[in-house]
Amino acid sequence: MINQNEKSQIKALLQSPQWKTVEQVANELCDKVAYDSKVRDTEWDTLKTTLIDEGQVRGIKRLIQELYNLAL
Repeated sequence: MINQNEKSQIKALLQSPQWKTVEQVANELCDKVAYDSKVRDTEWDTLKTTLIDEGQVRGIKRLIQELYNLAL
């Protein structure tokens, strides 16, 4: 997976003031994706858009959670 040097780099990143900005941008992006209208021309397009958007939000949150897990 990751080596000790990479783990130290992740820890340093998560403790830096810049990380709060990254988290804020990620949260704002998740909110934007989550609250954008999903309604499309057909029910299938609406479903597809809903699932894609949900996947994007989950992916962003999973990445952030994985960084915290790796830092421990």
